[in-house]
Amino acid sequence: MMFRILLAALLVIVMGTAVQAEDQRATMIQELYELSQDVLTQNIVPVRGGSKDKPLGLYLGTKEDTEFRSGYKNVEPRTQCEWAYDLHQFILKNGGGWNNFQKYLQESPPDVSATGLLNSSIQSASGGKDPKDAWDRAHVPYDKQAAFADQWWKTNSQAYSKTVVPPKDWWTHDAVLDGNNLWTRYEQLNDKGSSDYVMWRDSELAKLLKKQ
Repeated sequence: MMFRILLAALLVIVMGTAVQAEDQRATMIQELYELSQDVLTQNIVPVRGGSKDKPLGLYLGTKEDTEFRSGYKNVEPRTQCEWAYDLHQFILKNGGGWNNFQKYLQESPPDVSATGLLNSSIQSASGGKDPKDAWDRAHVPYDKQAAFADQWWKTNSQAYSKTVVPPKDWWTHDAVLDGNNLWTRYEQLNDKGSSDYVMWRDSELAKLLKKQ
């Protein structure tokens, strides 16, 4: 009898947690959607486009600025917001994101001594990565994000599953860039607008543009 009571209590807790998580997801997706549709305040259009004058894309003010040309650009905006949220959760689970970056910095502060800087420079020049470096640890590689994008869009978009021209990797590329851009702009407008955050975000987007 006691076992059944404990089991029932556990199920209630699990179900309550699941409902709470789903409610949080719905709330944040709605906020992302409102941001994505806000063309008046210019909080998102300059960096993401999405207006008649500026097509959907990624605009950082560099030569690598890109206009999306795959079928992704035609996806319903709310679905794009669902994707951005789920991509962020995937990144968090794989050790990425701003909060993890800050945690890694606290765990292993950068060595700014002459020897430390020299070793870092040599390692970077040789293409190596420091397993303790916060920048590397908090970055989920492009290929890993693109693989997740392929799975997600196959599940959530018939248009993606049927697409042949342009190829699917055009779609996943646009999706990875836009998901990260939309989410980090959302974070920036919600109490994470420090100069350190902007520097980290721009570094992440620059790596993804290069498919790193």
